[in-house]
Amino acid sequence: MKLRILLLTAIFLSCFGSVFASDSQIPKQEFGLEEGLLPEDIATYPELKTWAIYQSYELEPDAPHLGLQDYICRMVPETGLRFLLEKTIVSKSTVYLYLDITRYRPLKGSKFKPRKLNILVNGRPKLSIYADRNQSFPNPVEISLEPSEYPDGKINVDLVPSNNSLGRFWGVWDAFVLENRLSAKD
Repeated sequence: MKLRILLLTAIFLSCFGSVFASDSQIPKQEFGLEEGLLPEDIATYPELKTWAIYQSYELEPDAPHLGLQDYICRMVPETGLRFLLEKTIVSKSTVYLYLDITRYRPLKGSKFKPRKLNILVNGRPKLSIYADRNQSFPNPVEISLEPSEYPDGKINVDLVPSNNSLGRFWGVWDAFVLENRLSAKD
């Protein structure tokens, strides 16, 4: 347990400067060391990579978009996960919600059952992503939001796994909102 806390602290401190150096106007959800969470609610890249190896999967690492790469993941329980992003309304234009979701690639001989994650924004279904042996989803997941979908600037995101998703297969590395589409250089 002490080693895990030391590892999480080192990762947090190494990324501390890069997170605050990025544009503070970008609404983002950082899933770092939150109070009151169960140990299984947060996972680090080494922990998930070890789990993936035992399942005969290969884990895609946390993407470095906008300097948010901290290798800490908020796991999605079987009952789902809800979090809030707040967007200051500057203009009445479409914004883009991005979710950097954990993604696994099955290795040869692995048992990889199909799974689905439903994404709702402010109570409305927006997208379902699928993972199975032959298909995956683009990462980060992009969801466009019209101004009428977040009239008060609040964006409540619900991640709801399908009924066959036992355990904590799904996780979120980062979540953020941009006024323009994410470019390849970001």
